[in-house]
Amino acid sequence: MLALSGCCSWAAAALLLLFGAHAFPIGDSSGEEEFGEDPSSRTSAAGVQLNVPTELALWLQGTAATWNQELCKEQNACKGTMEIMAQNNLNLPKIIKEDGCYQPGFQKESCLRKLSSGLYAFRTFLEYIEETTQRSVSVSIGAQNLAETLKSMMNNPETVSMPSPDTQKTLAAKLREQRAWNMIVIKHFILQDFTLFMETTSRVIRLL
Repeated sequence: MLALSGCCSWAAAALLLLFGAHAFPIGDSSGEEEFGEDPSSRTSAAGVQLNVPTELALWLQGTAATWNQELCKEQNACKGTMEIMAQNNLNLPKIIKEDGCYQPGFQKESCLRKLSSGLYAFRTFLEYIEETTQRSVSVSIGAQNLAETLKSMMNNPETVSMPSPDTQKTLAAKLREQRAWNMIVIKHFILQDFTLFMETTSRVIRLL
């Protein structure tokens, strides 16, 4: 299992000090809001500099890494999970060489398309994390804001792919079916893969 580096913890702590505990506050958790709702209907992301994508990307990366560390520590979720994971094909977004996000061979348009599409695809997974874990901030809102920002940097933003409402609804239902240990493992893999995705995203944004 991939160990989280100390730099992620440092980044999370520094950015939480920078943005404050309510950087992306989650709305009323009374249970009345529908899972998979439009993030814009939640409490606004007050206090965060949404126009600074580098800072936002680092905040998302650090927050996800910290949440995963807490899950690993409290639930021992980072050991012996491969057999369980083999039964759950989450198809989480991953960045590969062909996406043009690495040097050499960096391709701005192709990479921005992948990053934007990936962040949109993470939406339902991140909302699941927030629905099943009591948190005072929302990474799903931040991820959607960053996706919009990166999309706006493209020459052809219409080429960005977004999951359909039906796809999101089906995925949300499948995630809700998970119970006990399986649910914990799935949350671990979502946070781990999102952290890795954001590590590359943060590096790319610094190149732009």
